[in-house]
Amino acid sequence: MSNLSIVYYTASKEVCEDKIIKQIMKVKGDIPVISVSQKPLNFGTNICVGEMEHCYENAFKQALIGLKRVSTPFVMMCESDCMYPEGYFDFKPTDLNTIYTYDNVWLMWNREQRTRYYKHGTTCGSIVLGTELYKEMLKDGPPDFFDPNIKWEYFTGEPLINIKTRNGVSFGTTIEKGVRPAKSFLQWGTPEELRKRLCLKY
Repeated sequence: MSNLSIVYYTASKEVCEDKIIKQIMKVKGDIPVISVSQKPLNFGTNICVGEMEHCYENAFKQALIGLKRVSTPFVMMCESDCMYPEGYFDFKPTDLNTIYTYDNVWLMWNREQRTRYYKHGTTCGSIVLGTELYKEMLKDGPPDFFDPNIKWEYFTGEPLINIKTRNGVSFGTTIEKGVRPAKSFLQWGTPEELRKRLCLKY
């Protein structure tokens, strides 16, 4: 029996969401899923909150709704714009007061001229932490991830791809300086090949 649950939260706007869910199902093993969506969704135990304004504040509200249904001590947060690689869900957290963040996240923009993957930093869709810890962080609104009292640790594996479409809250984001863009990854292929796999159009 896993000591982990997955909370998957979504604004139900990404056209490739069915492919994202299919990939999670393929690689998650027996970890239970609680999905919190703005439209009904056949994925784990679903909580449909109805349509809301598409913003970060509501995304965190949805995350908190899911956390309140979690019965395991740890939770893995998943989003509808991330392709999770094989091995990602094998990670075993041990400290309930630590945020574990994946350090091999790459960005893929859904743009014709973007033919490379770009190294990204921490994203809310690639953290693992104690359920009660995250509930406490979210109880008064969006969390303060820059709180110096928070303990962080990294875990790693094959590249996790954060997909940037115009259906997300923001099309822009930061990339890690000094890291060369990647042409292709073994599990995902080139950005163009992955876009075709996800049935994305510019």
